[in-house]
Amino acid sequence: MAPEIKIHLPRAMLETVSHNPKQFYRRLERELQERGYRARLEERRALNLPPDPDDGHFYFIHEATHQQANVLNTGLAYVFPFWYADPKGIYGESSVVDASFDPSDFGDEATTFAVRLRDRLAGGRVSRYDQPKEVTRFDGKHVAVFLQGDSDILARSTYLHGRQIMREAVDWADGRPVVIKPHPKGISRHDRRVLDALVARHPNVTVSDANVHDILASAMVTLSISSAVALEGMIHGVPAVLCGKSDLHHCAVTAHTREEVGPAIDQALARDWPFDAFLYWFLQVQMINAGTEGMIDRVLERMVAQSASLDAFR
Repeated sequence: MAPEIKIHLPRAMLETVSHNPKQFYRRLERELQERGYRARLEERRALNLPPDPDDGHFYFIHEATHQQANVLNTGLAYVFPFWYADPKGIYGESSVVDASFDPSDFGDEATTFAVRLRDRLAGGRVSRYDQPKEVTRFDGKHVAVFLQGDSDILARSTYLHGRQIMREAVDWADGRPVVIKPHPKGISRHDRRVLDALVARHPNVTVSDANVHDILASAMVTLSISSAVALEGMIHGVPAVLCGKSDLHHCAVTAHTREEVGPAIDQALARDWPFDAFLYWFLQVQMINAGTEGMIDRVLERMVAQSASLDAFR
């Protein structure tokens, strides 16, 4: 078989993407083909196992962490339309974890980018998951805790469970408002039990399914393992505390233990964060912007950086 560029997706996603010409993976397949490359969408291997490193093909694999020359690991980079195409993995397993961020490297371009991002996402009140259209208003500054769903990649990067984060946030708040938003896909029964107990015991604790942008608009700090909402909070100018290994750590405080959560909140609130520079560096420099005409050129650059011989796929 002639060498191909294979875009590996889970079965359910493959069926959806195939009928959506604007979706990143469908567009990736189409634009590679338009450049003359043999490329196609394909169901990924069972258990998302790595492909043969010597089979001659090149792979884009959804939500993988394979480190081999013929693979780029892909996935949504927290917010649309930005995507990973990473040689190590995604989120806390990505190469961005060890990358160097210097906010002084960026100026007006970062501000302009952040303003557009803020207008589109915060102004449009849109997020990765569907959000309520009705506006919910919160009184005063609150601690915002965002619980996360299960995922293999997330599980490998977790320092604290959601129930531990909630307890420490409530202890630190000491009567100040705490807003807790469960993940749209649900939370574990252990986290639910602790959440119910905290609400029953502490009148300052509110559970909310409100639009994340309404919660963030009046938040003083966000706490999560490594949630998209941490980055969305940065768009609102809200500092983040992360309780897991994350590629957002360059512009946040990380708590590795329960004892570190309170001091981490204090540190996050005390610092003047370079949010605009970080958003530009993380999304526009490190990721693939699928909203631009030059998307496919960035993708090909990433392939070449993996030592791929592009002519082999023509």
